Amino acid sequence: MLVLRFSRTTGRFEISGVSGSRARFAVSFRPPVDVSYREKVFTIRMDLPGVNPDDVSIEATDTEVRIVGKLEPTDNPGGPCRLMERPSGQFMRTLSFPGRIAPDRITAALADGVLTMTIPAPDLTRDPTTIEIRIEGAD
Repeated sequence: MLVLRFSRTTGRFEISGVSGSRARFAVSFRPPVDVSYREKVFTIRMDLPGVNPDDVSIEATDTEVRIVGKLEPTDNPGGPCRLMERPSGQFMRTLSFPGRIAPDRITAALADGVLTMTIPAPDLTRDPTTIEIRIEGAD
């Protein structure tokens, strides 16, 4: 699984290594995601307002992309909170794709509170394979 992390020097998400972990943690919320497909490229947009890029990690395999991170709660200088609707805490989204994707060709950028990723689509033009079903016990 390739791991993309935010680089302060370039200001972009870059491949930083390989992870074998499937760590589980308590998920506080699921950020909204839009997935679009055009000209053999998937584009993912995820709302992450107020999230520090250093607190986001993107891991990709041949068939899925996992986005994990955390959003620190904002301070409330006006006293105790009477209503809290803005999410905070840990988040995770896992997106599965039909066919094999190329994890090393994924790009990601976080701007104006929106994480935008482009993922080249797998080759979906193959003809379907017909599977013959054998009947057990028939002569």
